[in-house]
Parts: sequence; structure tokens; C-alpha cells
Amino acid sequence: MSNVLLSLFAMLISGLPAQATGVSERDRGLAVVFREEDPAVTAPIQHPGWLREPSQKRPVVRGQSYGGTYDSPPSTPPLAAPYQPYDPFALQAGPDPVLPYVNDPGQPVLSGVNGPQPERFGFTPMFDGYYLAPAGTSGPADGYFSVQAYDAALKYTAMLTPEWIFTNTAQAGVRLWDGPNYPDLPGSVYRFGWDFLLNSPTVGGWTAQLDFNPSINTDFDGSLGREAFNLDAYGALLYRTSPQWMWVLGVQYWDRVDNIIIPYAGAVWNPNERLELRMLFPKSRISYFLGNFGNGSHWLYAQGEYHVESYQIQQNGNRDQIQLADWRVGMGLRSDHQWYDKYFEVGLVFGRQNTFLNSTPDFNVNNGLMLRFGVRF
Repeated sequence: MSNVLLSLFAMLISGLPAQATGVSERDRGLAVVFREEDPAVTAPIQHPGWLREPSQKRPVVRGQSYGGTYDSPPSTPPLAAPYQPYDPFALQAGPDPVLPYVNDPGQPVLSGVNGPQPERFGFTPMFDGYYLAPAGTSGPADGYFSVQAYDAALKYTAMLTPEWIFTNTAQAGVRLWDGPNYPDLPGSVYRFGWDFLLNSPTVGGWTAQLDFNPSINTDFDGSLGREAFNLDAYGALLYRTSPQWMWVLGVQYWDRVDNIIIPYAGAVWNPNERLELRMLFPKSRISYFLGNFGNGSHWLYAQGEYHVESYQIQQNGNRDQIQLADWRVGMGLRSDHQWYDKYFEVGLVFGRQNTFLNSTPDFNVNNGLMLRFGVRF
């Protein structure tokens, strides 16, 4: 009789529903991602079934121990309060899993190079800006050219299914141009876009990304034409061979004065919990984790990128399109302060070529100083 009662009790316990935490154990297997503005490294890392087997251990991913918590490197002193180890896969738990950092602002954000980095579902406001110092022009152009740029975006991330993640981002920006004396460029141009990014589940280590980013780019002087519309897109396959290595293979299309098709490829390497190398094109970054101090987690980084913009403008009463292409390198400091991130960067812009669609003569701009900054909430 006792054996029968024990069997009935076991069946009753196994049939009870799991405690509501906002995210299922299955969803938590999707949670660890790279989180940056670089879209090539925002794909979810869905670990195979061995992650969900209690007898197996989770892989070490950028500062996590096998138990899923942060382990301070031996060379650093013990973490002081309020930084306490925690389960990164439980960040989404709670009555409202959409904005965990807002719902629980006291939750510490601990990390190695990038930390556990759960996908931040819901809304994420972003603001970026940069300044290109005055630099001389060459060719038929005359005078100096400088740029102030300000971009704002509101990103929303949600699960289409327990394994597909969809992100759409409303974008708005302005460029304030000063100079040159010739050609006579408008003082300001504007960009309004909407980015749509779809991440597939990971199967056998493979993940797919598809992105479409239409935008309107104009000085608002005259009616909009085809020259004002940029229809950008990319597709990529990401293959994770280990917790330290991920490979990216894809292609990107930029709709500018020129129809630009470039590779969207490279590798992401995390040799330890302090160092990360995103060896990607058209944007690469090397990050080094400095530690947790001053109520935040801090990274020193160096990055380089190939950058191209275009806008519809009025030239001599006629509609034209200008394309601004350059290369940018810089060093900066990024900090995570629990409920917001910020960065500041100093760098150099070079290889600057300004190309027009119609009869306006093309011109180049000399190398110059670049200051860049941004914040994420």
C-alpha cells in the first residue's frame, strides 16, 4: 500500500504547473546573446538539448561560470555590494518580463566582456551623436567641411514564437553641415527610417538573420524623389562552433548613389572573460573588460568601420543626391550602469569621398578628428 501511495504522490507532484516566472526554461535557453548596435552579433545563442539536461553544465559564455553566474577573474578583488552573483537566465523573471532593468532597477548587471546579456525584450530607447571636426577639401571644392550628427531610435524586441525573435526599430536623425564654400551644400539633412530584423532559432549551431531597413533621407527642400529613399538590407548565417567562437557569413546591400554590395562576414572570438574580438566587416571591435567599479561595469574598446550615407538635396534648383563615404577608427570607454549604458569615443575619419548623382563635381575631404558618444536605456 505504501508503494501505491508513493506512486500516486509522485504522479501528483509531476503534474503540478511550474512556477510562473515570465520566461519558461525553454525560453531561457535562448537568452544569451551578444547585445550591441552591431546587428551581426545580436543573434540568439540557442543551446541544444544538453543545456536543458540537469545532469549537464552550461558552457562558459563571457564571464559566466558553469552555474550561470559571474565569476570575478582571480586578478581582481572580490566584488563589493551591490554587485552580487546571480543567475543571468533569471533576469526575465517576474510579473512583467518586458523591461527587467526598469522593473527591478536594483538588479545588478554583472559581466565579463559582455556579461550574460539576456535579450532585452520590450522597448529600448537609444541616442547617438558624433562630431567631425573641420577639415579641408580638395578637388573642385573650396573651404572646410565639418559635421554634427544626432540619431535617436526606439527599438522593440519580441518573440514571434518561443524560438523566433523579431526586432523593429524606429529611427530619426539629423546632420548639420558647415561648409564648404563650394559646392553649396544645405546646412542640414534628415533621415527617418524603420529597421526590421528577424533572428531564427539555432539548429545544429547555425542561426540565420534577415534585415530590411528602408529610410527617407532629404534636406526637405523640394518634393521627395527616388533619390531620397534608401532601401538597405542584409542576410547572414551565424555558426557557433564553441562558446568562444562564432562565424558570420553574409552579404549586405546599401542603396546609395552607388549600389553598394559588400560582404557581411567575419568571426567573433571570446578567448576569456575579459577580452572579445569582433573581427567583422564592415564594422569590427576589440573590447577589454576593465572591471566593476563606480557603480558600473566598464570596457575599453577600439573599433573601425566603413561608413556610407546619402541624401537627396537641391543643387542649383535641381534635385540631386549626395553620397558621403569614409573610414572610421577610434578608441573609447563603454559603461553599463544597471539601467542604462553609455559610451564615449575619440577617433579619426579618413578616406572621405563625397559623390553626386548628377552634374555636381565630386570632391574629397581631408582626414579629421572624430568625437562620438551615445546612451542606451
